Amino acid sequence: MMIVISGCFRFAAENRAAALAAALAMAAETRREDGCITYGFFADVEDENTFRIFEEWESQAHLDAHFQTAHIANFRETVAALAPMERDVSRYVVAEVTKL
Repeated sequence: MMIVISGCFRFAAENRAAALAAALAMAAETRREDGCITYGFFADVEDENTFRIFEEWESQAHLDAHFQTAHIANFRETVAALAPMERDVSRYVVAEVTKL
């Protein structure tokens, strides 16, 4: 079963540039990981200080390995220092995917 992570982070306007830099670095490193199908941050079209995250992983084991990497530790530390105004991230276990 595939694992999907989806959510958002909202930052104060003065922290947007630092959050963007952290997101870009995180995405570049994560896309190189085994089991990573899709990984991206996207600016919300209604609020430029909100970043949406979308990830697809081949398995929970791959996601667990991701959580042990140095780049996620660095990302978490950076994000915590930027004090997000909102953080809402969820994990979904997907049994079937159909193209629309």
